[in-house]
Amino acid sequence: MIKTLLLPSILLSTSAFSQNATTDSIKTTVLSPITIVGDRAKSIPGSGQYISIQKLENLNQTNFNNVLRTVPGVNVRDEEGFGLRPNIGLRGTPVNRSAKITLMEDGILIAPAPYADPSAYYFPTFARMQGVEVLKGSSQIKYGPYTIGGAVNLLSTAIPTSFKGHSLASYGSFGTNQQRVWIGDSGENIDYVFDVNRLASNGFKKLDGGGNTGFDKRDIMGKIRLHTNDSAKIKQSAMLKFVNSIEDGNETYLGLTFEDYKASPLRRYAVTQKDILDMNHSDVSLNYTILPLKGLTISTTAYYTTTFRDWARANTVGGQNLNSILSTPNAYQSQYQIMIGNANGNIDYQRAARTYYAKGVQTNVQHIFSTGAISHKIHLGVRYHEDQVSRYATRSTYAMTSGTMILTSAGINGNQENQLRSATSLATYLSYDISYKGLKISPGVRYEDIYFKLQNFGTNDNARIGTNIVSATNHVSIVLPGVGVNYSISKHMSMFGGAHKGFSPPGTPSTTSTTGQAIGETSINYEMGYSYDNNNRFNVQLVGFLNNYDNILGSDNISGGGAGTGNTFNAGNAKIQGVELNLTYNLLRNKQTNTASKLPISIAYTYNDAKFQETFKNAGGDWGTGTINKGDLIPFITPHLLTASVGYENKKFNTTLTGRYTGVTKTKPSQDQIITPTNAIAYNDVNAIAEFLIIDLSANYKLNRLFTVFTTVNNITNNKAIIANLPQGYRPNMPLSFNLGLKANF
Repeated sequence: MIKTLLLPSILLSTSAFSQNATTDSIKTTVLSPITIVGDRAKSIPGSGQYISIQKLENLNQTNFNNVLRTVPGVNVRDEEGFGLRPNIGLRGTPVNRSAKITLMEDGILIAPAPYADPSAYYFPTFARMQGVEVLKGSSQIKYGPYTIGGAVNLLSTAIPTSFKGHSLASYGSFGTNQQRVWIGDSGENIDYVFDVNRLASNGFKKLDGGGNTGFDKRDIMGKIRLHTNDSAKIKQSAMLKFVNSIEDGNETYLGLTFEDYKASPLRRYAVTQKDILDMNHSDVSLNYTILPLKGLTISTTAYYTTTFRDWARANTVGGQNLNSILSTPNAYQSQYQIMIGNANGNIDYQRAARTYYAKGVQTNVQHIFSTGAISHKIHLGVRYHEDQVSRYATRSTYAMTSGTMILTSAGINGNQENQLRSATSLATYLSYDISYKGLKISPGVRYEDIYFKLQNFGTNDNARIGTNIVSATNHVSIVLPGVGVNYSISKHMSMFGGAHKGFSPPGTPSTTSTTGQAIGETSINYEMGYSYDNNNRFNVQLVGFLNNYDNILGSDNISGGGAGTGNTFNAGNAKIQGVELNLTYNLLRNKQTNTASKLPISIAYTYNDAKFQETFKNAGGDWGTGTINKGDLIPFITPHLLTASVGYENKKFNTTLTGRYTGVTKTKPSQDQIITPTNAIAYNDVNAIAEFLIIDLSANYKLNRLFTVFTTVNNITNNKAIIANLPQGYRPNMPLSFNLGLKANF
């Protein structure tokens, strides 16, 4: 029987953390889980939302994009249709690869290299999540480094309080299939949970000449926890968590010309037949939590993650880059014919292998106490973090021969890119909540100190001897204050507001810049909101926000439409403001009728107004080239977003009909008329993607205590909308699809 746990981890309790999040507690009967928002969303100073396990089970969505759209203030761009690599922005931050939000799993930074190379090519398997927390506003100073838009924290399967298990199997359109099993238990001193998942599909796109356009993703997660007895005077626990995920994806960066899209939106060109993504991710963490005194909790986590990603794809055809062919196929007919497999010719093919690691240690101290009628809560966090990415890009030559690509010349590893990017950071925060009656005031401050380094070994030094190495460094140190206020007007009604200084790291330093290194993205952020909650019958939250940028950063990534240097550049003043509305209402519940049936409706609406506030010459990248003028709309920030749903629930059955509206989205900085794709408009003249509406249906029927049958129907109107023109060409949404499955709880 374990009386105490004397672990080396306790020595780390004075260094590490800037997140206030651990999913699993010492014992759920003793200490509630420490999460960002959870069921405390109604009382925090700021506009946090929590997506519960019940909602996730009702929706039956494996596509995280479709779930996240139920939260206002979130902008999501689809890419491959299955939501494997969500492109997420919060309150107007860029959506590309979710690089400008703080992305976490169970409170730990989960992007492969969140400081040095933050593009989230790896994204945790959504099927094993039992909740999602989204934080915006002044409270997010705890959850950096990206504090302008906000934070998304994914909550993995928690250890149950007694023996439980769950299994799921489903099959649907395009051979899409899912299998999942998890089991867990809590004992007197040892608890555990293990979760195994597989999601695979043949893909809905149709490759010229035939072939698989889908993916196969497999994932295993485990948690093992040791803890003291419930009766112990000083309660302690230690939990080991591990994750391993692999993905083989027959996915491409290349889309279609508009004419080809209109003729066959699900088509994939023959030149993409060798395009493939190879992904392998592992992470391990060790958490130690102790309650040494009443009201005092100290939680320390050490973590290590590794990710390998190699996305191999066609780069040029017949000596021309793909964007040139897509923009004017008539001017490059010989290259276009090679691209679609109707003519023979050479193809420049590039592997983009990247190996990431991240490691760190983080501590959070929480102290709760009262002095008379005044309640106090102090949070102190420290995190030390290191991350690095090794980038090798290798070009080889293939010959398109009678519609089949044949390797003719294998390139030497690193002959196009050969770099090491690294970052070291020390982040701390201190926040203080003081509450008196209905008033809560929450001042706080965050500090980030970051050192970046780039080592470019050149394309002729694949062994990295360093003969012709070129290096660049950048150092950023910044203090980020903020304050939030929450006032409960009545039992059901409250007002809140806040202001804080937002920050995003500048990313990899440049070895070629003539204007100096990027200085980091900073803004002063404001919000004010109103919330009403009538015992889960009628809930509404209305928020206005303003992000006033001193310096907004541009970037250059192929996935965002740029050249792919990965550089960031200073773009000056900008302003993003808007309104968020979240409303839920149960039409069946009232004081006179006590019924188990529900008829819930919900609305999540976002309005964004995002504009540059000064004229400057763009350095290139995702925003294109040339002069950007004061008043130009910032690209890829959709002004109007609306998700609405209506459902029915009783003890055995529930169904939900969900509509997701995405308004017209500018793709180039401009103030002029909206130019969406048509037959008469050249690809390079298009500056916007047209609005579209996607409607989904989900249903669950409980057969008995153990088994539930479920189904989902995505895009029930079979809307053939263009969801993006990035990275290269027009891309389709998933067409009408069906899924049928069986769940078992034991």
